[in-house]
Amino acid sequence: MNQWVSALARTVRETRKGKHLSQEALAERIGVCKRTIIDIENNTGNPKFEVLCKLVKELDLPVHKVFYPETTENLALQNILIEEIKSCSETEMNVILSVLKGVRHALREENV
Repeated sequence: MNQWVSALARTVRETRKGKHLSQEALAERIGVCKRTIIDIENNTGNPKFEVLCKLVKELDLPVHKVFYPETTENLALQNILIEEIKSCSETEMNVILSVLKGVRHALREENV
């Protein structure tokens, strides 16, 4: 199996266990049979896109671990920022975006 499938298997298994879900419970939540979850976790199944989307949403999987398993940099800070943004209103996001762009620009000019 390729690196992507192996990373997906590991991520699904670790996240499912971390949420204290059985394979059967996860399968039921996303509308597939238990065998589908077993196959994904054992690297013997490559899920359809629809199933993958349901897994990502149900387990709140870090998307970078699913789609960019080769990434070795620590993306924990980015995930924290994303979670903070998810809780913002549209007005708050617009303000934060303006501030972020200004701060990023200033920091880059300082480092030049």
